[in-house]
Amino acid sequence: MFFADEPDPLDAAPMDEPPRDPRHGPAEDELPGVLGYGLRWGSSANAMVVIEAARVFSDGVMFQVGRQLRRGDLSVRAFQQLVHEDHFYASDEDRRARLRYGAVLADGQHVTDGYPFGRDSEGTGAVLMRHGGGGGGGASSYRYTDELWLHPLPPTGPLELVVQWPSLGLLEQRVALPAADMLQAAEQVTALWPD
Repeated sequence: MFFADEPDPLDAAPMDEPPRDPRHGPAEDELPGVLGYGLRWGSSANAMVVIEAARVFSDGVMFQVGRQLRRGDLSVRAFQQLVHEDHFYASDEDRRARLRYGAVLADGQHVTDGYPFGRDSEGTGAVLMRHGGGGGGGASSYRYTDELWLHPLPPTGPLELVVQWPSLGLLEQRVALPAADMLQAAEQVTALWPD
């Protein structure tokens, strides 16, 4: 027989995963505490940004952010360009006009979603980063859902979230959330495999 019944190399070699870096997202083996918000965060003639909910883990908070776009009196072409503008930007001016998220923590730290991988390798400061999302729509409206990961859990006091989307006329707008609610929700986190 030409092809021998060889052992599967995946069965023979141990598959070691690198240690988890909590700055990059929540633990996969936790059931989070959940806070519902449904708060209007920022708006303009063509855009609405809301904080829908927060999933609180032992070492951070995943905010679910909704974005609703409407065409209004824009042409279909202009609307489609706006729908896709935060994915494709070429110039410095375009980058300044894109959607940006930020947070001001009660201890005075300012963080933005522009956190690049590899920066702050000591992991000493807070991190806010887009973690995922998706969207869809048609010729007159479009809806996105973004996830924003804040690590670590915020300190006691107000947590101020900041949004700006100049290309859609949404200038800097803020909303304050009590960190105490998130810290209390963190006490409800359940380890899926406690061993």
